[in-house]
Amino acid sequence: MYNHDVDAIVDQYVTRIPVSVLLIDDEFLIGEAMRIKLSSETDIIFNYCKEPDKALETAIGVQPTVIMLDLVMPGVNGLTMVKFFKSSEDFRDVPLIVLSAREEPELKKKAIALGANDYMIKLPDKTDLIARIRCHSERYIFKQQRDELVMKLRALSGQGNEGFSSPYLD
Repeated sequence: MYNHDVDAIVDQYVTRIPVSVLLIDDEFLIGEAMRIKLSSETDIIFNYCKEPDKALETAIGVQPTVIMLDLVMPGVNGLTMVKFFKSSEDFRDVPLIVLSAREEPELKKKAIALGANDYMIKLPDKTDLIARIRCHSERYIFKQQRDELVMKLRALSGQGNEGFSSPYLD
C-alpha cells in the first residue's frame, strides 16, 4: 500500500528520471565489457563515449545520472576532466565514478578531493558495479525530484523562491 501511494505521488508531481550511465573511456574493450555487465539490468541505460573530447557533448545529449570516467586517456588528463565536470553548472551534481586500472591511494585521494564521488578499479565485479551505479544514481535522482517538488511547492504558495520559509523546503 505504501509503495503504491508513493508511486502515485511521484507520477503526479515529479518527473521520472531513468538510471543512465555515461562511460568515458578510450578503450573499446572496456566499454564493451561494461555494456555486457549491465545488459541484464533493463532499467539501466548504458551510454559509451570513446572519444574524451566529445564527452561534454555526449553528456549533454544523454543526461546521465552517473558518469564513469577513465583517468588515463590519450591527450586528456582524467583528473582534469573530473575537475571540469564538477565545476560545470550542468553536471556538478551528477555523481562521478573514476574507473582506473591504477590502484594507488594518492591517486584515489586526489580524484576524491577534486570531486569524484567514488573510485573503482577496472574491471569491477558486476554486483559491485551495479550496486554503486544504483546507489549514486538514486541519490542524484532523489535530489533532482526533491528540487522539482520544492520549486512546485514554492510556485503553489505564490511566493516564488524568495520570501517563503519552511524547514521542509530548505
